[in-house]
Amino acid sequence: MKLERNTQKPRWFAFARRDARRGECRGPEPRQRGRERPLSIDLNAWAMAGVLLFLWAALAVLPATRGVFLTERNLATLLTQNAHILVIAVGMTMVIVIRGIDLSVGAGVALTGVVAALLQLRLGVSAPVAIAAALAAGAVIGVWQGLWISRLGIPAFVVTLAGFNAFRGLALVLSDARGLAPMHEDFSIVTASVAPGATVALCLVALAAGVGLTLADAARRRAHGLEPPAMTVLGARIGGQVLLAGFVLAVFAGRGMPVPVLVAALTVLGGAFLTRRTRFGRHIYAVGGNPDAARLAGIDVKKVTLGVYVLVGVLTGVAGVLLAGRVNGVTPGSQGQLLELDVITAVVIGGTSLLGGRGSVVGTMLGALVFGTLANGMNLLGVDSNWQLICKGLILMTAVLFDVLSKGGRVMVRVIAIVVALVVVTALMASRPPVPRPQVAFLLSTLQEERYKKDQRFFEARARELGIRAVTLAADNDNAKQIAQVEDALTRGARVLVIQPTDSKAASTYVRLAHERGARVIAYDRTIVSKDLDFYVSHDSYRVGVLQAEAAIAATGGRGRFVILSGQAGHSVATEITRGYDETLAPYVKRGDIEIVTRQSHSAWSPEQALRTVEDALARAGGRVDAILANNSGMARGAVQALAATGKTGVFVAGADADAANVDFVCQGKQTIEVLKDIQPLAETAAEVAARMVRGEKLDGTVAAVPVEVIGPADVKARLVDSGFLTASEVPSCLK
Repeated sequence: MKLERNTQKPRWFAFARRDARRGECRGPEPRQRGRERPLSIDLNAWAMAGVLLFLWAALAVLPATRGVFLTERNLATLLTQNAHILVIAVGMTMVIVIRGIDLSVGAGVALTGVVAALLQLRLGVSAPVAIAAALAAGAVIGVWQGLWISRLGIPAFVVTLAGFNAFRGLALVLSDARGLAPMHEDFSIVTASVAPGATVALCLVALAAGVGLTLADAARRRAHGLEPPAMTVLGARIGGQVLLAGFVLAVFAGRGMPVPVLVAALTVLGGAFLTRRTRFGRHIYAVGGNPDAARLAGIDVKKVTLGVYVLVGVLTGVAGVLLAGRVNGVTPGSQGQLLELDVITAVVIGGTSLLGGRGSVVGTMLGALVFGTLANGMNLLGVDSNWQLICKGLILMTAVLFDVLSKGGRVMVRVIAIVVALVVVTALMASRPPVPRPQVAFLLSTLQEERYKKDQRFFEARARELGIRAVTLAADNDNAKQIAQVEDALTRGARVLVIQPTDSKAASTYVRLAHERGARVIAYDRTIVSKDLDFYVSHDSYRVGVLQAEAAIAATGGRGRFVILSGQAGHSVATEITRGYDETLAPYVKRGDIEIVTRQSHSAWSPEQALRTVEDALARAGGRVDAILANNSGMARGAVQALAATGKTGVFVAGADADAANVDFVCQGKQTIEVLKDIQPLAETAAEVAARMVRGEKLDGTVAAVPVEVIGPADVKARLVDSGFLTASEVPSCLK
């Protein structure tokens, strides 16, 4: 018995090593688990397909979305909107299967997009070269993170959280915190569509290949003496492929498939082939199922881990290019913001276990479609963007809860530990560098956008002229960080705080803290909701809304369908501009001459979200929209890009801030007007008021409203270029 027992272990181990060389070992009992995995994948995929069909059926019958959701236009829009999410989700599936995580994909999208945009806009390189450079940057990101994780054994959570901050910072440094737009004309290949005939051919070829591989797989299992799939299972797999091909043909046969959708489809097919039919793919599952067993079976765990992170890095670069093309530029501070949440949610919804070893690319594809359907449906239903974020969080937690319950309660401790680690690391990353002792602290919500660099420059220059020591701090739109900066400035002896609040209501605490220390507070650009506020310096935001609405009425004759793109919900500037819209348009809306098709707030004033809102509005209105009013230039750029993608012309589009790209759009005829909110008089007025407060001088009143004005093509040279607000090189179309 002893001899027999000793010979059994080497025989099992040798068998495992032989299977590993063939790429079939997934830990103990490889043959048994090899039979179970395809069945579990099928069950999960069909379950997700059922959920997707249920959502589509519900949206097809709801009164608000009936006749809108299941239209060719809307379904094509839904797939295009989620293409970049699905591309990254394929790579994230493999990362999570090996028990990893990547929290840096959103920042990676911004960085790779910046690389492509800088090469196009500053060096004038062609689109293929810029795209290749972005993909190379993504590969470098993957190699960098993969080496730290695989070779040095640092947890993926820590490494990618560092990348979450570092890659975003690098994108801001490279771009000088400026929005980079628009991309050159040849970059439109990213958003073009494949011809209808080619779309049909590609779909049929993919269907034939899928059916052929399915039949070949059954024959291979039979030839190796393994149990082949039952005829019902085989029929279900082939039937699912036929249904998917039929859906694609129904949506795209008449209009052609958009390139982002094609790229996402090819990524899914490639990912499914890699994970299910290659040695590397089987090694991924072996490492995720049991890394120690995989190592003993002869699998190079470090090499597999590095390869997976390089792959997700490249796919991040692909998504960065797709997103830069969709929004026709890059806003480094917000591009890809919270994208990691969307991607991980799609992967987990699709059935991939956060504990590793279980998941599929097919399930991820269906999970991404479920997630995208929810987002699209909520937009069509007019659900506020902040509630959409809550829904996303609840969806993710629900998916994780089911995963945890299926594996045992001990996993909950690990989840709590990860959350605590995230809070601790984020607090450490938010630590502030020391600042000089000021008389005046200029506290901006962010310095990650072009205009806020001007605020800082003009304020500090005027303060120096007046003999006042001033320091500028930026909170990166983080309330907790801003209140810490308020406390720091007061501790250092600042006598006046000039604050652009991250949250107008929460900022009432700043006033109380300042008054307790004998300091005074000036609200800058945005109001602070406090009866004890000392002074308020701002543009006349209400007037911005009035001017845009009056121009829209004049252009449309006071009739038509309007879309309102508001900024951050609860933001005082967004509230005032939108109030200007509402009060000016109210008589026309009451008479029924003007219909507000969509009214939506946008977190972080995101151009990407505005692009999606306009796309959904066009679908909801059957393609007929007459005017789009945007609270700022960035969202107006999103609107312009959405109209360009659908070929719509003659739509009135208004923005505010007079960003260079938008002013150039006005001169090109892609946008109708911009409202100039000149930064120099705003910042200089705030500096002058602060200086008088430092000297103890009496002020006249408590509010200073800086005027705003409409900018059309004829106003650009005299009002913007000659004054130095913009340079001639920034608006070439206006000076031809």
